[in-house]
Amino acid sequence: MERIVGGRKEGFQLALREDGAYLTVYPEEPDADVVDLSALREKIEAAGVTDYDVLQLAHLVRAAEGVEEKLNAAAEDGEDNLTIPFTIEIPNDAMSAAVRFDDKKGNLPPSVADVLDALKEKKVVYGIDCAAIGRGVARLTPFMAARGTAPVAGEDARLEKKFDMGVKGRPAERAFDRVDYKDMNIFLRAAIGDVLVVRIPETQGIPGKNVFGEEVASRPGKPINLPQGKNTKVVNNDELVAVIDGQIVDDGKKVSVDPHLVIDSSVDVGTGNIDFAGSVEIRGDVESGFSVKAAGDVEIKGMIGGAEVEGRNVIVHGGIRGMNVGKIHAREDVSIAFVENANITAERDIFVNDVVLHSVMRAGHHVTVEGQRGFITGGSVGAGESIRAKILGNNFYVQTNINVGIDPNLKHKYDNLLKEYQAADKQLTQVRLALETLKKQPLMSLSERRREQLAELTHVQFPLATKIKRMKEELEEMREELEQMKNGSVEASDTIFPGVNIIISGVKKTVDSELRHAKLQVLEGEVVTGIL
Repeated sequence: MERIVGGRKEGFQLALREDGAYLTVYPEEPDADVVDLSALREKIEAAGVTDYDVLQLAHLVRAAEGVEEKLNAAAEDGEDNLTIPFTIEIPNDAMSAAVRFDDKKGNLPPSVADVLDALKEKKVVYGIDCAAIGRGVARLTPFMAARGTAPVAGEDARLEKKFDMGVKGRPAERAFDRVDYKDMNIFLRAAIGDVLVVRIPETQGIPGKNVFGEEVASRPGKPINLPQGKNTKVVNNDELVAVIDGQIVDDGKKVSVDPHLVIDSSVDVGTGNIDFAGSVEIRGDVESGFSVKAAGDVEIKGMIGGAEVEGRNVIVHGGIRGMNVGKIHAREDVSIAFVENANITAERDIFVNDVVLHSVMRAGHHVTVEGQRGFITGGSVGAGESIRAKILGNNFYVQTNINVGIDPNLKHKYDNLLKEYQAADKQLTQVRLALETLKKQPLMSLSERRREQLAELTHVQFPLATKIKRMKEELEEMREELEQMKNGSVEASDTIFPGVNIIISGVKKTVDSELRHAKLQVLEGEVVTGIL
């Protein structure tokens, strides 16, 4: 009669029949127990089977093929009492210690203590896994008895750029998810002291430890140099900063700051407005509706339409057709081919190579229109010291206003400041009158709104008075400077036509007959005409 011990859930089945004991060891399954050689031996012997080959049993447990096999009797000559030999394998890097069994000899599994003694003999003292040893000797399969801790390599140094070249050519984003197609980000600006690149230093890594307990050095990260280019410097050892204002140039190897911006096309919808900290060269035109501003010089190879251009010196190889909205302002000089229906100011000199038509021009020192046709017709032209041209006005007697001897830029500033001063003084008078009226009434009788008004007017009064005092002092300085400007001259190497109104140092002369090769100056309070 057959008796069954165990089952698939227990991971083995022992069938006891008349002709012997038959054992099946099942492959590991998720819900089944893992078969342990020592525990299996206890269960077999508890079932009454004591005469069996331990080595065969170990093979069946290790194979776990789910195939039934009859257990053989124990080996003769005491071989069943021999412990299965094993070896400790340690690689050259000593980062692990493996145990491998020689199951051709002996038939008793070694104990955990046997393995620990063998490891100690090999001087393995770190990373010993007792749980793995217990499982390994039970199954008699090769296993890792100890593992070292691998070193963690250091991170390479890296560069963190504080600018994004990817935004070039994309319209600038404004509030409410709007974009500005007049600001196309065709260059990236940098100001003095701006941090361009930050170096994140390499790390040394974390040392490891082998199974002998020895420290294993980590590989440090690789260093990297900051991409220092022109007009940059390294500060704090790990920051690259700009030493001038300009545009950021990144060629993939170096990061530089260039004080000179070159626009190979016209300034239009493709570029948007230009606002640059250095000098600007435009190899096309400046289309109407756009602006160019630069801290340095502006050179324009083409024309200017109804646009605004501002720079230290402004050089225009073509001219400006301003359509009464085009403007040029130079903190030093303007040099241009021709001017038509435009407004030009220069704090020093204006040079026009051809003609000035129906325009407003103001120069701190000199206006010169002497190339090619060299005439000024219509509009108003002023200069602090002299105006020179071939022809003033024309034979149609178009009204042309010429004013020299007083810096027109200073006079313009004076007039604007005077208007502002007069408006502020009027406002202060109104504030004081209102305060006087309110102060005549008892404070407690005033309504809450009147009290608030009293506090507001009191708060406004003193800053406004201080502002007026400062403007008055500035006006007096300007007035003194204007009064000292007495010398001025107007020269026409060809003709001054009737219709030209000339003011020299405040003295007016209306030209009522043609003047040829004339130079006009003020002597003893009158405008006198000399011959060139």
